[in-house]
Amino acid sequence: MSQLVEAVSFDVMSEAAINACQDTGDTAAPSMRDAWIAWRGRYQIAPMRVVLTRMMQRRSGDAPWDKLVEPMRQRVLSDPQACATLAREWQGGGKDVAARYPQAGAVARAIVQANLVMPITPLPVAVEPARGQVLLPSQVIALTEQRGNWLVISEEAARRKLGLVYVKGRVARDLRRPENFYLMQEQGDRVGEQFIHLKFNAESWLGKEVVLRGVVTSLSRLSMDLADAALVNDPSGLTPSPLAQTPLARREVALQRVSTAPGKGLSEKDLAAVVIHGEANNINGTRWEEDVRFLLRDGSVYRRTAMPPDQLDVAASRQLEPQQWGRWRSAGKGYAMQAQDDDGRPAGDWKPEGHEAVRPWPKESRLEGSFSRRSFTGSMITGGTSATHGIRFTKDGRFERSFSALSSTGSLQAITGTVVAGSSHGDGKGSSSTGSSTVGTGLGTVGVSSGTRAKDDGASRRGRYQLDGFAISLEYDDGHKERLLSFPVDGDNRSVYIGTGSYDRDK
Repeated sequence: MSQLVEAVSFDVMSEAAINACQDTGDTAAPSMRDAWIAWRGRYQIAPMRVVLTRMMQRRSGDAPWDKLVEPMRQRVLSDPQACATLAREWQGGGKDVAARYPQAGAVARAIVQANLVMPITPLPVAVEPARGQVLLPSQVIALTEQRGNWLVISEEAARRKLGLVYVKGRVARDLRRPENFYLMQEQGDRVGEQFIHLKFNAESWLGKEVVLRGVVTSLSRLSMDLADAALVNDPSGLTPSPLAQTPLARREVALQRVSTAPGKGLSEKDLAAVVIHGEANNINGTRWEEDVRFLLRDGSVYRRTAMPPDQLDVAASRQLEPQQWGRWRSAGKGYAMQAQDDDGRPAGDWKPEGHEAVRPWPKESRLEGSFSRRSFTGSMITGGTSATHGIRFTKDGRFERSFSALSSTGSLQAITGTVVAGSSHGDGKGSSSTGSSTVGTGLGTVGVSSGTRAKDDGASRRGRYQLDGFAISLEYDDGHKERLLSFPVDGDNRSVYIGTGSYDRDK
């Protein structure tokens, strides 16, 4: 079993690393991806990953791949030599899974044979010659305008409504739900914003460009669902659909490509103001969202403020992400702004904005007290998660981060006697999580509870801080460091902005 886990873990980390190299714009990323796809086929990695993922979900309700993905991604993004090293490894054929983990495949097959999990269902292959027009993801909007939109319908109803359709695209993974896949369209640094969601497990086709035949069970301007699908081996009899294609959007670049060392970015003399606007978002929950922008003295405005202004590489950003820039001007007591498109051209009219200017931190500033931000995702009916993130400062320059979250099913499940809940907590002393469930049955209710203590001492959430200008520098006791966008939101430090949002002083 350990060999199966190690083989699949290597695949998960390889996928995360190659995605990170693509985000950094590394020229070797496309060939690395092709080599990884061939490697997965050679060693039959996809079936092993499906089996192990389903086994983990059966035991704990989740497959903890995110514990591997994000650390690997950050490791690649923080190491300028990582992609070159990976490229050499994949040029050499990658890891010999058969030699290093000879029992992995046999264990996966044994799990399926023992009926512990359902096996991956091979995608049928269309044997008859393909005839007709083939759709691309970028034509979803035009198809919706022609045929209207519909919510989820049965495969039989979909066959009556639109018949069989042919679609083409590259198979990609939904990172929020790793067992879900979709077809995407890309060309160079441009990518389509409309997707064709696949209503089957497409692990074996991940990364490949394919032509599929199926029925459309859902259609909207954002996406369509394809079900009852079959792989088209010979698409030579198909012709391109004449429907209009929505232009592909410029791919968002990794932050590392548009940021530089502290003090080497946007200079203080070129910065006119840092401005912020916040409002409540009550869609799928409740949370306070803020938009921060940098106003430059030359009349341009930068919208993607994920770093302190003195780390923004202006030249690189203007070249790689012109859609994040625009123009600004004073308008009464506020501002008006005009956006730019993916090619740096004015997009739309000038619009009044509700942003207000903020001031920087004076050098050697100190804070004292606890600050927090709260959010709720979901609904009281279907269930959701309430979360609190906090940070406590002391005048001697110390800080401690904390988090807590509570998740629970809603009133809809409670009607049947089913309540599932879980909580987690972490601070400078450590972290913990608990879970409980009560399931209603015809013979009564069954309750289960569990508790775990994480193996950390909280060193990754405490350390020393320094405030200066529009930045906060955090040096954690475990050795890692962060430098984040920060400023006082108001005049008396009742609210402070850190990273991607503001924290309010606890009462």
